[in-house]
Amino acid sequence: MDDKDSGFQFITEKIKDRPFDRKSLLIYLIRLVGSAAVFGLIAGIVFNAYMKKNLVQSPTVPVNISSKDEKNEPANAVSDNIATEDGTDASVSSSEAEPTIINNITEKVSLTTDDYKQLYSTLSNAANEVARSIVTVTGVASDTDWFETTYEDKSSGAGVIVANNGRELLILVNSETTKEADRITVTFADGSTAEAEIKRIDENTKFEIIASKMADLSAETLDYIKEASFGSSKGNNLPGTPVMALGRPYGASGSVAFGLITGNSRRVSMTDRNMTIISTDIYGSSDASGAIFNYAGDVLGIISPGTGAKDIDNLISGYAISDFRQIIENLSNDKSSACLGIKGNDVTEAAHDDLGLPYGAYVTSVVIDSPAMAAGIQSGDVITKIGTREISNYSDFEKAIMEAQPGDDAVVTVERFAKGKYTEMTFDVSYVKLDDSLAG
Repeated sequence: MDDKDSGFQFITEKIKDRPFDRKSLLIYLIRLVGSAAVFGLIAGIVFNAYMKKNLVQSPTVPVNISSKDEKNEPANAVSDNIATEDGTDASVSSSEAEPTIINNITEKVSLTTDDYKQLYSTLSNAANEVARSIVTVTGVASDTDWFETTYEDKSSGAGVIVANNGRELLILVNSETTKEADRITVTFADGSTAEAEIKRIDENTKFEIIASKMADLSAETLDYIKEASFGSSKGNNLPGTPVMALGRPYGASGSVAFGLITGNSRRVSMTDRNMTIISTDIYGSSDASGAIFNYAGDVLGIISPGTGAKDIDNLISGYAISDFRQIIENLSNDKSSACLGIKGNDVTEAAHDDLGLPYGAYVTSVVIDSPAMAAGIQSGDVITKIGTREISNYSDFEKAIMEAQPGDDAVVTVERFAKGKYTEMTFDVSYVKLDDSLAG
């Protein structure tokens, strides 16, 4: 039976698509984009907070101060990327330069004003690049006068950015700059400032490491400044090397001077250490501070008042970086200096051959109230062994002391002249912390 016969008829419907609603679609897209933007903003805030927290709270990493001594690179090579005023390359590495043979030392060279302009422009560019590792350190001490008026006493000096430990920028500066300061501020090469705290002082040289938190510096500042590069201050060919003094060679921040190294053979005796002095022909302030750089931008010396010869004390001089490098590393790693308490020198070949002195560290004097004096070590003794470590010269002795810690015990073996011959003797010593009473 069909539908007609049954009296029933099915109703058929056609389902039409919903009309396209542009307004609803626009509202949906706006909500979707807005939600994505809010999510991205929240994610960025959380990520930034996490990174900042991670930077501040992450453990510090040990500092290793490397130098051209270790890299076997030429210490006095001229940088190959110093641009002139017009942007061209003005110099090449001395290791690649063609050798020049001068046939007539009196041959006249004529320089135009443009030659001088390009020369000084190149020197200025080199100094500006190096200056990114120089800072001004200001120690601020508050006091009151007779009328109970509070005032601030400020002392400033140039510092050198030597390293970072992952959390802090580490800056080397003369401790006189921050002596008795209530607050320390650091002004970087881009003009930004940050607070700093003293990390560790070396009582022998009177230099210290201060630290500024990297989290307190902007990304732009961290990108602009740089850590100093260290060269080699060893070798007989160093005198005559062109150098520049940066920091405060004339007593004012940002000053720069150019000259030559005149010597690196003079040494000053300190407790358990001898330091080589770098001297220059640069006439500067008696209160100069900063560093001596070669034209490759490597530090060769740390300027220190009082290190110059007495008759020419206004010529810029300082501690040779090859002797200073291990001190900087220990200070940067917050390591206390151990003290045995002697002053000494190498046993020369002539003294060994003519006088029969055994090779080792010759003791010229013993510091009063030092572990060496308490143990019975005397001037004239020759230290030949510390523990099981052989001491062939004074440098070996210095390395052994630098690696020791206050409180460590050691057996010191010496050769002492008695009854016409040298006799081996041993002394038990306990290192103490080097402080102001034992240094110098």
